[in-house]
Amino acid sequence: MRRRKALQSIAMGIGGVATLSHCNTFIPTVSQLQEKDEQFIGLISESILPSKSISFPTPEPRLEFLANQLEGGLTSTQFEEYKSGLEEFKKSIDDSFAQAFDKLSAYQHHEILTKALASEGSLGFFMQKTRQWSLRHFITSENYMTNYLGYEFMPNRYLGCVRV
Repeated sequence: MRRRKALQSIAMGIGGVATLSHCNTFIPTVSQLQEKDEQFIGLISESILPSKSISFPTPEPRLEFLANQLEGGLTSTQFEEYKSGLEEFKKSIDDSFAQAFDKLSAYQHHEILTKALASEGSLGFFMQKTRQWSLRHFITSENYMTNYLGYEFMPNRYLGCVRV
């Protein structure tokens, strides 16, 4: 019995050392965006796909969803690229139009968003990620998933007495 316990302890020790060598203790710290930048990203997201619909309620607001995706969905280098894309987008708006983004017409929104989506580099990365997350927020709403995708939250529904 003692031999068995000793072998178990040795095996656990070797297994622990083997797995410990593959652990990564580095936790990247992603710098947060400023409040005005988050609000600006929310405006961009709303002009891509408006979320004010009562038909498709979501458990969290779009801006909160985007902030969660920014915090957990990007590496630190991707976050820096996203941030520089945001700055490029702001600069392109300032260069093209004299007004702020929220004061522009829907046609101007469409024009500048289409141009930014087609661009390369960090601006394109910024717009693609914002568009992707805006669509994901809509697509993961319960009403859309159940009524349009046919998704069931509890699979293998019980049908009761069914004639065979």
